[in-house]
Amino acid sequence: MNPSSETQNEISNLSREIKRGTKVISLSGLTSISAKSYILSKLQKEIGKTLVIVTDSNRELETWENDLEFFHSAIISLPSFEMDVYTAISPHAETLERRALALWQLSTQMPNFIVTSAKSLVTKLFSPLEMQNLGATLKRDEDFPPEKLVEKLTGCGYVREEPLKNIGEFSVRGGIIDVWSPDAENPVRIEFFGDTIDSIREFDAETQLSIGQLKEISLAPMREFSATPNDLKDWAFFAKDRFADEKFARNLKDRTQFAEEGETFNGWEFLINLLFPKNSSLFNYLKNCILVIDEPTVVELHLSEFYENLARRYAEISEVDEIGLEPKELFLTAEELRTNLGRFTRLELRALGKISSETDEDFSVT
Repeated sequence: MNPSSETQNEISNLSREIKRGTKVISLSGLTSISAKSYILSKLQKEIGKTLVIVTDSNRELETWENDLEFFHSAIISLPSFEMDVYTAISPHAETLERRALALWQLSTQMPNFIVTSAKSLVTKLFSPLEMQNLGATLKRDEDFPPEKLVEKLTGCGYVREEPLKNIGEFSVRGGIIDVWSPDAENPVRIEFFGDTIDSIREFDAETQLSIGQLKEISLAPMREFSATPNDLKDWAFFAKDRFADEKFARNLKDRTQFAEEGETFNGWEFLINLLFPKNSSLFNYLKNCILVIDEPTVVELHLSEFYENLARRYAEISEVDEIGLEPKELFLTAEELRTNLGRFTRLELRALGKISSETDEDFSVT
């Protein structure tokens, strides 16, 4: 049997087990992400379901994304913050943008592949409906008050710049709002007649010249939650109640002196749950999916260490009277993770196995 026919045999066996309803399926012998991507791209076409690939970190996530794109697969990638949530440091803007765009897209569509890291799998999120409402869909000749649009853009992370130059910025001039959504190649110019959208035009950010008229436009959020200046003021009120003990006074003041002015502060993204509790996770976004765990032993070890470090860090900040939300307010518990995993068919990819050389040879020839 030549390598190609043996590989097809393996794919047919996997497809058969999935259709049979087998809960946990192991596939061994694939020693590279390239080989795994090749097999999974073939499998996905055969079964027609979304494959959700769970890696141990963002580094492997990037490799998976690049290799799957080689096979022309539709992919949504959801990286994790990969940082200590108790350090009073805000996540990188690019990570916020990538996560927000991915979740916003997942709230309305399911691609061929979702690639995510283990920490993203256990991070608490807003529900798909709440996420969908963070963005906006604007249609020509329909009403959408410009002041409401400005408030929405500001709340979900856009920055006002005159003139607009980059993704995630907007500008306002009279009855005209320019905005550049993170999922768009070019910015758009929205002209209002009162509260009615009179025209929507795509334009070149460098030349400011119009590219063409549009009937409607979708604006994706720049972060996965909305927080207006008024929301931050409300957060300060509730934070004073939550952390009323005198021992938190100094550390709390470092935050509330900004929040009471409607301004953000370092690390606020991991404290805003106090005002807007998150009760969902990526599992709530998944429909007609197969979970693919890349090297489950490594992922399990990574999550075990993550939960241990999370508990240790929360204990440490509590000992020095710093404010922070409990781990269960920010992440699924280990028990919640196990319960959610049990709802899905799971394909586990392991490097060790007898057909690794044949599979890799097949891939390299291809």
